[in-house]
Amino acid sequence: MLALSSLSQSRFSAAFAHFLFSVAVFTLFVGVLIFFWFPNPYFSASGGWQGLRIVAAVDLVLGPLITLIIFNSKKSRRELSFDIGVVVLIQLSALLWGIKSVYEQRPVAVAFMDSSFYTVPASALSQQGFNLAELDEFGEDRPVFVYIERPYEGADLERFVEMVEEEGVPPHEQPWLYRPMADNFDRIRNANLDIDEIVSVNAAMKADLEDLLEASGTSLHDNFYIALTSRYRNVVLVFDPQARLLGYVNAPYKKGEV
Repeated sequence: MLALSSLSQSRFSAAFAHFLFSVAVFTLFVGVLIFFWFPNPYFSASGGWQGLRIVAAVDLVLGPLITLIIFNSKKSRRELSFDIGVVVLIQLSALLWGIKSVYEQRPVAVAFMDSSFYTVPASALSQQGFNLAELDEFGEDRPVFVYIERPYEGADLERFVEMVEEEGVPPHEQPWLYRPMADNFDRIRNANLDIDEIVSVNAAMKADLEDLLEASGTSLHDNFYIALTSRYRNVVLVFDPQARLLGYVNAPYKKGEV
């Protein structure tokens, strides 16, 4: 009984040590995710939180759990080294897959069309063979804001319709339509939302907006409020008259998407 207890204790100790190492790796990933790949508001709006949960399941659960199952202190050092090596290889392979999946979904552009901005994941452009470095012509920030110039006639219209209807590529994911946002802000601000009505029915948004206005030194009607339509939640982007982004206000999560 004592030997069995000692064996269980060593097994849990090994699993706990593995868990602590996994926490360190996961913490590093969280920093990269929040500050570089999915900066606010895209972390909550475009799937950063969902990606975080995928990696957490792989990094914080899979590896330590396998260690807990297979670790046996009675094995020789060579056998233990082999077992741990296999566990690390399995965990690393799964972790790299999860990180790659999240990385491909990071937003690289925010494209305006009709009455709203839409987030564009990296995979949507790279799958078309588009070189993401070409987005630099619209700005160095990521994601970069762009305006979509919809075609209305000729060969461009035919190409546009073909991509939408036959290839299933939505307009905001067609980079050949992208134009600089600043040059087209007069059109974008025509989509200005009725911010008074919006905040009148959402106290949390009103409080967040008041904080933003105070921080920017502007008043409610100095700015323009444009919708950002995204997968998990909608956002109101706040721009000044010079097309500078002052900040954003989160709308509630979409039903069933949290």
